[in-house]
Amino acid sequence: MFTSDTLHFRDPQSTTDSKTPNIHLSFPTFPTTGPMLLLFLLLLVPIFSIADYTPDWSSLDKRSLPSWYDESKFGIFCHWGLYSVPAIRSEWMWWYWKGDQPDANVVKFVEKNYKPGTTYADFAKDFTAEYFDANRFAEIVKTSGAKYFVFTSKHHEGFTMWPSRTSWNWNAQDIGPKRDIVGELKNAFKQTNVHFGLYFSQFEWFNPLFLDDGKFNTTNYRDQVSYPQMFEIVNKYEPEIVWSDGEWDKTDDYWKSKEFLAWLYNSSPVKDRVVVNDRWGTGTMGSHGGFLTYADHYDPGKLLERKWENCMTLDKMSWGNRRDMKASDVHTVFEIIEQLARTIACNGNLLLNVGPDMHGLIPAIFEDRLAEIGRFVDLHSEAINESKPWIYQNDTNQPNTWYTSKLRKGTFNGRRISKKNQLFNQQTEKQTVIYAWILDTAHETFELKSVKTTENTTAKLLGTDAVFSGFGKSDSIIIPSSKIPWNKLPRRDVIVLKIEYAANQERNPLKSASY
Repeated sequence: MFTSDTLHFRDPQSTTDSKTPNIHLSFPTFPTTGPMLLLFLLLLVPIFSIADYTPDWSSLDKRSLPSWYDESKFGIFCHWGLYSVPAIRSEWMWWYWKGDQPDANVVKFVEKNYKPGTTYADFAKDFTAEYFDANRFAEIVKTSGAKYFVFTSKHHEGFTMWPSRTSWNWNAQDIGPKRDIVGELKNAFKQTNVHFGLYFSQFEWFNPLFLDDGKFNTTNYRDQVSYPQMFEIVNKYEPEIVWSDGEWDKTDDYWKSKEFLAWLYNSSPVKDRVVVNDRWGTGTMGSHGGFLTYADHYDPGKLLERKWENCMTLDKMSWGNRRDMKASDVHTVFEIIEQLARTIACNGNLLLNVGPDMHGLIPAIFEDRLAEIGRFVDLHSEAINESKPWIYQNDTNQPNTWYTSKLRKGTFNGRRISKKNQLFNQQTEKQTVIYAWILDTAHETFELKSVKTTENTTAKLLGTDAVFSGFGKSDSIIIPSSKIPWNKLPRRDVIVLKIEYAANQERNPLKSASY
């Protein structure tokens, strides 16, 4: 158990980086024969149906991830809270100002720009969000081509973006915007085909109950704040993603994570479609939960057997809004496309973060980036949405080339093809469609040695009407740069080829050391 003097908070910019379920059931004595037995058993069906998953990892980890999440591939993260008022350093501003080792630059900034005696709570009255339009947020996300959206319902500061019953006068309804931000976003995204999810921080830096739990080995913060709040956001807003964070200094037993997940999977209003991440207590990241995050900005460069997520920021320096952000601090569209290709080729989803300002506006440079990404995603959607990894993740010869794949609808060898349950698509000439993402286009010839060709092999250049053929039987596919209609490409720094009728190959990428 950690005390307040030994709390260790993970720096997000470091390189390492309602109804409570009743699980105690008692049963009365009942007849063992006759019609009364049948009636009694029928009455018990609903009781047993909510106990499909028990509060232990061996049971919870067996739950299949709802297919919509794997098929979506690309989502938008949104960090927004009181930290957008000072908008300095990062969303961890309060910790850098008042934590164990204050940042001198943050301290000087507050002293220079705010009156003496200013507290973090004083920022709440300036968090006006007067230009916030939930429908505009939803439209920007939809335009980006993203299929899901995850919003920070509460960050480590403890300020809830919904009128939480356990956060009186420290929420967006009681002070600041005087609005139910989560509720407005939920309603706006209902009008789109974008899945709605909520981020939730388990701990709060300076909540006295949390600090006392560390000192006295109690659970008052969990029992009175964090645990009830999780049920509150699920019952009230029905998010399809519950993205947990801030869990690392306490065990999953302290957070009652397993009990919450058992309820979420068995009885909650989103039990059949909800997905969760892996941040549920010390040692759970990368091991337990739904999809795995491992660490922020995670990029393994190889196929992972379990579904994972690359959560990264558009602003290279922060998840929250920064008033001193420069254009050079923002990832380029090419860099995001590269991350998308690398991620989905290795069985991951990309979750890209934006940080709105205190007035409720997504910075124009973010909006511009998302719109340009959306144009690319729209033209290349078949290589992204509902795709699977291939037998190779990247090419052994062509630098920075990554692969995704799909199977044609129909049967193969008399068996119905299943798209949802397989980790990667094996290569069969008549059934597999390969998508080659060539991210280094400064070559006179493009040779993909991972692709074996046949007399029937074709390669379509997505975003154009150009189709290449006549490859014959070969151990690689070769396309001269002079044959590329560069003036017709959506972008000249990315080429995506749709390759059909390539030769049969058998390979298990999970058992191969070469990529």
